[in-house]
Amino acid sequence: MPIYKINMPGGQANMIVADQPFVEEHYPGQWELVPDAPQASDPPPEPRHATRLAFRNRFTAAEKVALEMASLDDPSAPMAQRQQAAALRVSLEDVKTATFIDLDRHDTRTGVQAMEAAGLLAVGRAAEILDAPLRPEERYTGAPA
Repeated sequence: MPIYKINMPGGQANMIVADQPFVEEHYPGQWELVPDAPQASDPPPEPRHATRLAFRNRFTAAEKVALEMASLDDPSAPMAQRQQAAALRVSLEDVKTATFIDLDRHDTRTGVQAMEAAGLLAVGRAAEILDAPLRPEERYTGAPA
């Protein structure tokens, strides 16, 4: 059903889900259709859940090597560098233990973006990895791999 903006006296507005005859009968001349609003009957978007392997394969071999190297702990390095390596190890371990990777999940997105910000991925790669359309063979279906 469509969504309408009802312009109320005093400059306030309300949004309602209704059909046009109802809106015109109850709010003559006070309504406008909200054309870009998601419709109440629209199905929710399909989750973008990738298998672990599909997610890992979105990284090039060189990127995977760079991530592994950056995750190594150097006891002689400054504490900030050691903490960054530990954070990367935690992120990589999370991928290993996840059932699937939700490409729209906040911590997934910020983790990959942090890799790019740290220079471990080229500029623009985070968006390519996270926002490329999910191919059918990448989709997690719940079936055993």
